[in-house]
Formats: sequence, C-alpha cells, structure tokens
Amino acid sequence: MLRHHLVRLATGARAFSQASAAAARAPHATKSKAQPGASTLRQFLEARGLLAPAPADARPGAPASAAQRRARLPSAKAKALALESRALREQVASQGDEAPAPAPAVPTDLPEIAALATARSYDLDALVRSGRLPRGWQWLEDREALYVPAPPASSDALGMGSAFLFRAGCYVAWGMAPEQKAALHRDVIAGVEELPYDVAGDEAMEFVHLPAEPTRVVGDLVVVGQPSREWAGRARADASTQLLRARLAISQGLAASARLSVQEAVLAQYLRSVSLMPEQLEQNGKVPLPRRALIRKMGTLLRLRQHLNLDRDNFLDDPELYWDNSHMEALYRHTCEALDIRPRIESLNAKLNHCEHLLEVLRALLTEESSHRMELIIIYLIAFEVGMALVSHEYVPTPLAVWHALPSLT
Repeated sequence: MLRHHLVRLATGARAFSQASAAAARAPHATKSKAQPGASTLRQFLEARGLLAPAPADARPGAPASAAQRRARLPSAKAKALALESRALREQVASQGDEAPAPAPAVPTDLPEIAALATARSYDLDALVRSGRLPRGWQWLEDREALYVPAPPASSDALGMGSAFLFRAGCYVAWGMAPEQKAALHRDVIAGVEELPYDVAGDEAMEFVHLPAEPTRVVGDLVVVGQPSREWAGRARADASTQLLRARLAISQGLAASARLSVQEAVLAQYLRSVSLMPEQLEQNGKVPLPRRALIRKMGTLLRLRQHLNLDRDNFLDDPELYWDNSHMEALYRHTCEALDIRPRIESLNAKLNHCEHLLEVLRALLTEESSHRMELIIIYLIAFEVGMALVSHEYVPTPLAVWHALPSLT
C-alpha cells in the first residue's frame, strides 16, 4: 500500500515538472488556457487526487475590505481610520467639484478690533439704569452683553465705530479711534466696574469689510462680509442681525483672550515672587517663608486656578449661546484658535502645577521642622521628669540632704 502511494506521488511530480516546462515554453498563453504549471504544487496535487484538499477557511482569499479591516482593529484606531478616509474622500470630492476661490484683495491700512479687560465684572444693569449709554444700544446674549454705538453714534450700517460690553469685565471696540475708546471707558464704563484691575488686559486683531466674502477668521485677520449660505438658509433674522451675531461671536473670542492676558500677567507677577525660593532654600537650608505667609501664597495660587478653570466666566467652557448656533460657535472657536487660547490655558495650568508643587514641598519642610521641634521638646520634658524622679526618690542627693548628713559624718 505504501509502495503504491509512493509510485503515485512520483508520477504526479513528474507530470508537474512536465507541465511547468510546457508553461514556460508558452509564456503568452491566456489564463483560461493556462497549464497546471501556473498553479501551485499543492493545487496540482489536489487536482490529481494525490493530496487531501485543504479546508476552505485555510485557503488564501481576496483582500479584506476597508470596513472588514477596521472591524478587526481596536475601536479607537478604527474610528481614526474611518475619519481619515472620510476626510480624504471629502477632500477629493471638493477638489473634483470646484476649484479653490482666489484670495480676496486686502487693503494695507486696516481698522482694528481692540478688546480691553479692565475689571473682574461690569454691572450692566446699573449702566442701563444710569442713562449714560448712547442711543442705539441693545441687549445681546440673554442680557450678558451690550451692543453700544461709539459716541458719537455712527450711521454706518456695518456697525463701524461700535463696541460690545460683556459682564465678564471686558469691552471690545470695532473700528474706534483711541480717543473714542478712552471716552467710552471714561464716560460709560468706569462707573460700573467691579474689582477693577491694576493693569488692563488687551488683545487686538485687524478686520476688513469684503461684502462678497463670507464672514470668517483667516489667520489673524477678520473678514466681515455676508453670512455663510448654510446659516443664511436656516436663520430667520435679517442680514444685519446675522452680521451682528457674527461680530458678537468674534468679539467674545477676543474678550476671552484679553481676560486671559490679565491672568497671565497676574501669574507672571506671582512667579516672580516665588522664583527665588528654591535658591534661598539651597543657600540657607531653611524655608524662606513663615507658615502664615506660605498659607497666603497657597490661597493666592488656588484663587488663580479657580478663576481660570472653575468660575462662571472660566476659559474652558464655550458660551451657552453657541450650543444651538453652530455658525456662531465656529466663528468663536476659530477666533480662539487664531489667538492660541487653548495652548495658553494649558501653559498657565502647567505653571500653576509647578507653583503648587513648590509650595507643597515648602509646606512639607515646615511641617517636618515643626515635628522635629516638638520631638525635641518631648525629649527635654522626659529628661526633666526622669531627673525629678531620681531626686524625689533620693537616688541623687540634694544639697539639703547633704547638709543634714554632715553632722553624722563628723
């Protein structure tokens, strides 16, 4: 039986070699007329009945589709691949459908959007009651902001020479001259400032009016034009109201940057006050601050962190107005991206973490020093108690006992 199988195997191998040679002599044969030499040895032997067929799932099949490959990946990687392929398809489709629009011509001398953070907050209700607002003002964003034409009020439909006042203690002036901004702060805002800053925070961007272009942020330039087609199709307000909302979103991004610059200045001053402590600790070998001063430093640090991350007007949360207005949210976020709001917040938090670690080390050293002093006091008390016990039990003669013992010795 074994000999019979060996003979069949040898015969099959010889036939395979002959077929391979024939296939080599006919290189231009089509696939439909290809000899067995074009297949693998295993397929040839299976066709001749000399080898048992392999299971179907073990045979090599066609390459898996993209969806099947992503199904075998972890969910995060699969999602990244799906987003990447989707972005690529959209990019190819957009390139095939329409050519990129030419860059608009921009004049060299451009007006400015200036944001100034002068106080912790503004009492806008008191400002409205005071009657100091110029004509044409209006509430915006659920009474969280005021739109104010500059004194004297401009008749320009684009709102040139106007300002937005925010409860968070910042105002943003569009196209106003320096004397107009000074008059606005002196005559309108100064009386309603709560906890004014010693040094105001500021931020500025240039803007240009291009009626044929959509309103957007391009780098460090704000293009004021028409609303986007998507927003114009869904919004029911007129073009002037839509443009006012777009400028409000951009103004809030600038206001956030101005308020953040105040926090950066305060933290820079705080860092200067603690920057020499490691060197003093190295030179003197003792904590350079008493306990009360160290606790006050920690309180200042916690206040800075709370105002940056947890307060009502913190820098991490988007305004609630944009939750149901994607176009305003996009303008606000593009403005924040142009002004590097997120990296600056991360940098501030990293510096706060460093200061917190430094103060924790100093506090631990003070605690250790206090514990060492308490240990010494306890040791002194124990030694005193032992000495008193020795004297009271007359293990150590007192001078009075020696005096009484002298007559008996003589």
